[in-house]
Amino acid sequence: MSDRTIYVDIDDVLCETAQYCLRIVEREFGKKVEFDKLFVFDLGISCGLSSAERDHLYEVIHHPWEIVEVDPIPNAIQTLHRWHARDYDIALVTGRPPSTIEPTQAWIDRHGVPCSSLTFVDKYGRFEIAGTPAIPLEDLTTRRFAWAVEDSLPMANFLASRMQLPVLLLDRPWNKTETLHFNIVRYNDWEKIGRHPG
Repeated sequence: MSDRTIYVDIDDVLCETAQYCLRIVEREFGKKVEFDKLFVFDLGISCGLSSAERDHLYEVIHHPWEIVEVDPIPNAIQTLHRWHARDYDIALVTGRPPSTIEPTQAWIDRHGVPCSSLTFVDKYGRFEIAGTPAIPLEDLTTRRFAWAVEDSLPMANFLASRMQLPVLLLDRPWNKTETLHFNIVRYNDWEKIGRHPG
């Protein structure tokens, strides 16, 4: 990793994971929730799910056949191609559990996402990393990036404050709750993110 490497999150940055989850919530539990009502990063809370329902949702969304069906976000992959053409390395960094490595790579291949690396990080202390290729969050601080693209405010704050990185925060209903760190700039869409000077 170097100062020519761009950190890019996957869920709700490259692909419409929350939108897809809402279809699963309606299919599995008969609950229709609008995207703009996802006021908390935890989908279980935002969708009013019980603990058992939330666990079931996370189990379903991490099935390989579900992961590969999630739509890309408009202009995201095209922007990565433009950055790659300008000699930036694209480092995909996800908080997905390591059990999803193969379908995640299949989604990347299916959509022609340019990337030099794919790293699974236990961003939120949600899964066991022993014996897997995933790394703890603290290990991320040993890597160098030019800037980061994230949707999670906790991760954006970690990158901006702990790693002192410029963070391009993709605007989402769940990340509007706090004043932003001075290293974080909010962007409405990938068309605007693509104008970031690099």
